[in-house]
Amino acid sequence: MRKLLSGPAIAVALAAVMAGGAPARAVVVDLAVESATTSAALYDGPVETLPHAVDGGDGSGAHDCDGPPGGPPAPTATGALDDALSGAGISWRGNWDPSFRDFFIDRIGPFASEPPDRYWSLTVNGRFSAGGCLATVTDGDAVRFFYGPLYGRPPEDGAGAADDPQTEDGGSGSGRLPPAVGRGAPARLARRASGFLRGADGLGGEWAELALALRARRMPAGETRRLGERLRALPGEGAAGPGVDSAALAAWALAMRGRSAQARRAAVFVRSTQAPDGGFPTIPGGDSNAQSTGVALIALRVAGLGPRPTAAPGGPTPLDYLASLARRDGSIAYTPGSSPTPVWTTAQALLGLTGRAKLLDLAAAGQRG
Repeated sequence: MRKLLSGPAIAVALAAVMAGGAPARAVVVDLAVESATTSAALYDGPVETLPHAVDGGDGSGAHDCDGPPGGPPAPTATGALDDALSGAGISWRGNWDPSFRDFFIDRIGPFASEPPDRYWSLTVNGRFSAGGCLATVTDGDAVRFFYGPLYGRPPEDGAGAADDPQTEDGGSGSGRLPPAVGRGAPARLARRASGFLRGADGLGGEWAELALALRARRMPAGETRRLGERLRALPGEGAAGPGVDSAALAAWALAMRGRSAQARRAAVFVRSTQAPDGGFPTIPGGDSNAQSTGVALIALRVAGLGPRPTAAPGGPTPLDYLASLARRDGSIAYTPGSSPTPVWTTAQALLGLTGRAKLLDLAAAGQRG
């Protein structure tokens, strides 16, 4: 397929020249957009891209999609996708999440996310990436958007296999829990997760700093403080969308604003989405994951519903689900067999292991600021 010089890329370069600055450097990546349901790729070829704002078509308008916050604007995987699909006349939709500052891609062409096992996932150079606007790219990178089981088809070169959750005897899988963590020991699980985050670096670092700051009851600073400001300003009940994560974060924001009844209603919705394994999915009816479970626990705690609901009498709790994903280094995997963003996932799980009073300290941090 021919290389595309997209309209948005040209516009960004021209705007930079007219403003008197050096134009951002374009990069060419190899983009593949594929589905497990068909042998024909939606797109397969090189695309030229520049950092630019992206409109995912969800009604929220265009958003910065140029790398991690605080860094220089850079080309990204989702920017390349947007350029390629615009040039090829293929529509797509992504739902913007202001807390993550990224899109959750819902549809590309005719292929829309469909619980429980049809989602869009992203790899860059064979490594899973949680967010395409945060995933910067450079010349020659291999960018792949794949429709099918979430993180269910590993890269062909086997990259990422070392991120599988491990049992204490070194075996991979989700069979028994690591004895060092165990069921019914959230305090020990939280200590191990905190220890991992103190020495870790990676995508989601601001979430790690926020979790550690709240547990230590200290004031967040820098980018972490700005994350807290965004969380406090999130829209409330009815404006957060149908996702579990957005409803749970809305409950937290409402609780911080003293709107207890609305926060409880949002948390009751979150509780209704609990899966039989004790965890919570990103989308109602989907598969559980540690990040959504951690965020759901935040909502349950701040609304006074407690951290131990079960989908059926005597069934596993969210704490049991998180414990089942604990790894020997203290991190918490995203799902059994997959840990694409260990810092981000562990940080949000740790927030779910944090008590109500400490979670609501974030409101006081805003008042002191």
